[in-house]
Amino acid sequence: KSFFLLGIERLLYGYWYIYPKRFEKNVRDGKFSAHLQHEPLLWKCAMRLGMYIKIFQFSVVIADIFFRCELTNPFSSQDALYKAILGAVLILIGQGLNIAVFKALKPIGVYYGYEFGYNVPMVSGFPYNIGISDPQYWGVLCCVWGIYLIAGVTSYIVPLLETFWYMMSMKVLEHPRGRKFARTVLMDDLRKTQ
Repeated sequence: KSFFLLGIERLLYGYWYIYPKRFEKNVRDGKFSAHLQHEPLLWKCAMRLGMYIKIFQFSVVIADIFFRCELTNPFSSQDALYKAILGAVLILIGQGLNIAVFKALKPIGVYYGYEFGYNVPMVSGFPYNIGISDPQYWGVLCCVWGIYLIAGVTSYIVPLLETFWYMMSMKVLEHPRGRKFARTVLMDDLRKTQ
């Protein structure tokens, strides 16, 4: 279940990136909700959906930590304390990257404004000048791994699944090669079935 629930967010973001016109049509047709149907700015529709989907993501993380994993006291050993400190550092780095991305791109840029046809200037300053692609996604991964390290869990299945999905976004779903693949292979398959 976790695999699919965590994938909903990444697949939806890939959908916005690959098929922005189809997303617009579905919004205007009311397929996401009547409330979103009347929102004139598509990036705000994406932002609203993104906030709803975060509920799935964090529900999976919370349920995993509290119902499936065993927790250890971060003060129970020196090793546990080091993991908790590393976890706190990862959360600070992750949140720092997320905040910096929002400051640099503004919500319109974060929520695919460029793909939806809005004028979104290219950004080359921090955090896009530190040598990592997709700093917001790396920030999310740092936060998830940090939460698990602080909690002192015995299983890292969900952070590994999150890493898989975010890597899929960065390297396929929200990458020009993913767009090219979807528009050639998948569209050809859709045409053949119609």
